[in-house]
Amino acid sequence: MYLLVLVALILCILFKILNVNTSPQKSLFYSANAKFIEQILQHAPTLCQPYVPTRLWGFSGHVQTIIQGVLSQIHCPFLNGKRYYFKHIDGTTVTYDLYPAAGQHVLNRDYTLAICPGIGNSSDSVYIRRVVQEAQLGGYRVAVLNHIGVLKNVPVTSPRIFSYGNTNDYEGMVQDLIRRFPGTLMLSVGFS
Repeated sequence: MYLLVLVALILCILFKILNVNTSPQKSLFYSANAKFIEQILQHAPTLCQPYVPTRLWGFSGHVQTIIQGVLSQIHCPFLNGKRYYFKHIDGTTVTYDLYPAAGQHVLNRDYTLAICPGIGNSSDSVYIRRVVQEAQLGGYRVAVLNHIGVLKNVPVTSPRIFSYGNTNDYEGMVQDLIRRFPGTLMLSVGFS
């Protein structure tokens, strides 16, 4: 009897955590300019339909997080990039890692992907390495900002660490990339 109650309790908790019994709802759009919303919905009619995610992991990111954590231990790409350093006026040492494209882009253009990882992450993070690898294979040069204070072998040379409220570190990386590759088309990517 106790086992049955325990199993029922565990199932209830799992259903609650995974939001399995949540029903899909139609999205609501708000704007001061109703005509703009009307034009968007006219060109993208699928936005008017309810989003129906996959039952197992679509309603909650917990299962995806667990699966990604397990897979990260199995396969983590090894990347060969070069680390660049520069100093801000306030004395902050900022680093970013640059990875060359592994092939030609389909449009035969020079593209640079400038990545800002989620807070407390760097080019050593598994999810960033996977993105870098896929981008390289797609013909993109990739630069990844390393947040201040994250890399053990890079000393913190100022009284501050990285903050999303201050974009000077990211801007410094982008300006350095533009100086190194003046003809490149820059694509910015940020993770949260």
